[in-house]
Amino acid sequence: MDINQLELDVNCYAQAVYHEANTQSLEEKVGVINVIHNRVKSNRWGRDVCDVVYANGQFSVKEESHYPVDRKTYLQTKLLVLDTIVFNKHTNPVANALYFHDDSIPPKETWYGKRKIIHIGRMVFY
Repeated sequence: MDINQLELDVNCYAQAVYHEANTQSLEEKVGVINVIHNRVKSNRWGRDVCDVVYANGQFSVKEESHYPVDRKTYLQTKLLVLDTIVFNKHTNPVANALYFHDDSIPPKETWYGKRKIIHIGRMVFY
């Protein structure tokens, strides 16, 4: 395992999870981590984690309207990524989901051609 690549990957996962699900439950955050992981495996959004996270219009990591990052929470997010992806401490609650959204968006029968897999807290995964 290349430690430099691992550090880059963890940072990209953490950026996405922090900005997409920072105030959500542990299971919702793990779900987002697994969506990113599933997208990397699919090769449809890029070849690595950072390609997927920074793919145009996919995750809210580029938005300038973000509040300042809370260092402690961000570091906890990085640890969660390591526990999930490297140490397999959390099972994948979203199976092969490639998409998710907050449930404040009106429900649809399908989302990007996928059927809903699971609804965890405020997050719906497809």
